[in-house]
Amino acid sequence: MKIDNAGNTVGLYPTPAKLAKRNSDGVNNTPDVNRAPTENVAINPLASQINAVSQQMGTEPSFDAAKVESIKSAIASGSFQINPDNIADGLISSTKELLAG
Repeated sequence: MKIDNAGNTVGLYPTPAKLAKRNSDGVNNTPDVNRAPTENVAINPLASQINAVSQQMGTEPSFDAAKVESIKSAIASGSFQINPDNIADGLISSTKELLAG
C-alpha cells in the first residue's frame, strides 16, 4: 500500500483497465454486464415440502408451557427432585443417537 503526499492510499484497488482480460489479438474479454444471464435455475420439488414443515414448526410451541410451569413451581416450593440416573440415561441415549447418525 502506498500513500501519496495528501495522505490518500494509492494503488490499493485495481482499476477496471487492470481487470480487463485481453486476447492475443487485443480484444477485451470482459463480460457484458448489460446482457441477461443465460443460466437456468431449477428448484427441487421437495423445497415446497421443506417450506411447509418449517411454517408448521413456527406455529407450534417448541416446549410444553404447562410442564415448564409445574417444574418452576416445584423448584420454588423446594419439592423438585433431581434423578441423576435419568439424566445419565438421557445423556447416554443422546450420545448414541449422535454417534449412530
